Amino acid sequence: MNKDLVKDLGFRTLGTRLKRIADKMSHSARDMYKKLGMDIEPNWYLVLTLVKENDAVSIVEIARYLGFAHQSIVSMTNKMIKRGYLLSSKDENDLRRTVVRLTPKSEEILPEIEKIWNHGEEVIAELLDNNQELLKHLDVMEHRLNESSFGDRILGKL
Repeated sequence: MNKDLVKDLGFRTLGTRLKRIADKMSHSARDMYKKLGMDIEPNWYLVLTLVKENDAVSIVEIARYLGFAHQSIVSMTNKMIKRGYLLSSKDENDLRRTVVRLTPKSEEILPEIEKIWNHGEEVIAELLDNNQELLKHLDVMEHRLNESSFGDRILGKL
């Protein structure tokens, strides 16, 4: 059976199709890192970049900057701490806040990882024939979903 139900259903399965693409990219990147002998996860680049640019960043700030759930960031940063890429401490001004910093291990490997990320960006541009339209459409979609959620929009049509 060669039928692709997800593709055939069009707009109805957009979220599923985007997730399928993201999963393919993520699994492939994870395999690539293993082949390179690196013990990092594909989604860590966001946190590493943010912490590099800001020296010390709280978990709450990371979640807010990236638009991810707090618990997702806690889970991700805990893995990064366990593998030696981040250091964790309490904020001196607010002991309820946990802040993270880069370790010497992450600072040492960042130039190599950034090279990989730059090539990854080139590959994505090639996959899209350097067409920026998809990114523009995603910007519009994210903006509109921030104004009113997907579920609320469906409820408004019922």
